[in-house]
Amino acid sequence: MTDDRPKVMVLVGPTAVGKTETVLQLAAALPVEIVNADSMQVYRYMDIGTAKPSATERALVPHHLLDLVEPDEDFDAHRYRDLGRVAVAEVWRKRRTALVVGGTGLYVQALLHGLFPGAPRRAEIRARLRSEGKAMGAIHLFHRLAAVDPTTAGRIHCRDLVRIIRALEVWECSGRPISAWQREHGFREHPFRVLKIGLSIPRPELYARIDDRVERMMARGLQEEVAWLLKRGYGPELKSMKSLGYRHLVRYLTGRSSLTEAVASMKRDSRRYAKRQMTWFGRDPEILWIHPGERERIVRLALAFLDKPEDQKEDALGRCDKTVDNAP
Repeated sequence: MTDDRPKVMVLVGPTAVGKTETVLQLAAALPVEIVNADSMQVYRYMDIGTAKPSATERALVPHHLLDLVEPDEDFDAHRYRDLGRVAVAEVWRKRRTALVVGGTGLYVQALLHGLFPGAPRRAEIRARLRSEGKAMGAIHLFHRLAAVDPTTAGRIHCRDLVRIIRALEVWECSGRPISAWQREHGFREHPFRVLKIGLSIPRPELYARIDDRVERMMARGLQEEVAWLLKRGYGPELKSMKSLGYRHLVRYLTGRSSLTEAVASMKRDSRRYAKRQMTWFGRDPEILWIHPGERERIVRLALAFLDKPEDQKEDALGRCDKTVDNAP
């Protein structure tokens, strides 16, 4: 039987590992279009701190699912899944292949395998938990979650108030942990044929790249970007403004830390985030882990997946090399 499901390539890895460079190389060599899988790059105006592709990079290859919502709009994995599947279908209709790129594991999982639909919701419980979180802090609710659902607590950050509240809401509504609902669903949807590639480098090298990336973001004007957002009325209570980089500079701009402290904590928390990303992706046995410098291996895998003849390899690698030489 012919399998007519769209083909999708996925490129994942921790922050600063080199996904953008690899994407541009693959896009130069293969008929692909990029589908963003970074939960922060969906927000408009948040460019430097999210490492959003530049206008020059976007001109080299079509990008999808960037700049979708304002920083104060709600956006979640369900909405991402729906929009992402539309984008994949659109790319496939053009006889091209979607290359899904990002470090938000939940978004990648939602796109490829769906989300469980059945866990209950109750607005009054959610409102009460939000009030508790505001009054007593995320850590207080996180400890409560760890007591009733240690599996979920082990998967999320102790200050991720949105996910903590959702997990506690499910527990209070149903008496069952959200992790049990997730196991029951099993993420068994398989609407695509998929090649998953993960980029990995030694941890000391990754941490050095993260530190350097933070310095470059500051040099490019991240402080000014955050100040502009605050001036526009996008306050520190927003989910988007609590993300890496933004929350650290909000603390500085509101007089709660020095700039040196803000930058140091940004580097530290970025390293911690990268570790959590690797833990998430490390649970997926389908991911083929490759050093970003192994361009030939990556191109070989992509050509085989796309049923391109092996004799195209040298031409594809040549285009990769040209992209490296002319990188913006």
